[in-house]
Amino acid sequence: MTSPKISPRVAFYGLGFVGQQLAGFALDKGWPVVAAYNRAGDKVGRDLGELIGRDSIGVVVEDCELADFSSLQADITFVAVSDRLDVNFPAYERLISAGSNILCHGSESAIPYRINPDLAEKIHQLAVANGVTFTGGGIWDMTRIWAGILSVGPNTHIDSMTHTSITDIARQGVHLLKFCGGGLTVEEYEAQGVAEQEGLKGLLTIPALCVMQALELDVTDIKESLEPVVWDHDHQSRWLDRLLPAGTVVGTRIRVAMETQQGIAVRCEFEYRDFDAEEKEYTSWKVEGKPSMEVRVIREGSSMASASSLFNRAPDVLAAGPGVVELWNYGPLRTSMFV
Repeated sequence: MTSPKISPRVAFYGLGFVGQQLAGFALDKGWPVVAAYNRAGDKVGRDLGELIGRDSIGVVVEDCELADFSSLQADITFVAVSDRLDVNFPAYERLISAGSNILCHGSESAIPYRINPDLAEKIHQLAVANGVTFTGGGIWDMTRIWAGILSVGPNTHIDSMTHTSITDIARQGVHLLKFCGGGLTVEEYEAQGVAEQEGLKGLLTIPALCVMQALELDVTDIKESLEPVVWDHDHQSRWLDRLLPAGTVVGTRIRVAMETQQGIAVRCEFEYRDFDAEEKEYTSWKVEGKPSMEVRVIREGSSMASASSLFNRAPDVLAAGPGVVELWNYGPLRTSMFV
């Protein structure tokens, strides 16, 4: 397998867990790192290499609100700030105006026209005017979106599609398990409004919406419900480092039901939670039709795959035309090993 070698000038906007992994991948590839930005705090002013546990590389992390973006010379910038399109927009505007292509880790960036058509069109026109490409991606690229697209490949007829998954959410930080209610009583879960939080509600409709868009199915109705996940047995949580008695919340379950104009029903069930010792993360798409078939992905390194999946889209984005380009327009995700 051979691919042309590339060496784009790269920048990073947002240096949390995912952003730091992305920076490490770029350094491992030998790609020139030209800038790094973060919100005000203790990361600003530090050498990026030292921040991620490497040798100094001579690139100092800048305050994203104070930096001079007119001097940015990046072929592509990886944005890892928020899942929300409107929250990220100031970053998009600064970077696109500086002539940088964008790969964004935010969930809503995967399908911007469905989430916020007016803002999506504004991003598109800005990107076209500056001759750059905007794409959202991450772990959902292959494990949820392209797995769903490919699952119907053998079908001559489709009755329904069911997408299910369980995610060991604490792999990306114990704070995320707590965000999903892990360790609370059911009463505390409800009193604190865990299921109503922005970081949970609404976002898990996005993978199925991307698949429906790619398959040119017209979604006519969406229903979503969230509830605590509780077990009827005691559970020793390695992440919380304590015993969770039976009936304690171990995470959140999200159910999504979609109807389409073409009569294909789509059902989704996701669990973001703690794991028992022998469990493994997975996602699956089950298609009922002619023939019925299931595509299942076992995710053994999701804490890395969210960043690596975004990183591996860089060659596609660099080769794409200007404007907003969604994942399903590129083709299945490919390894960057040979790039």
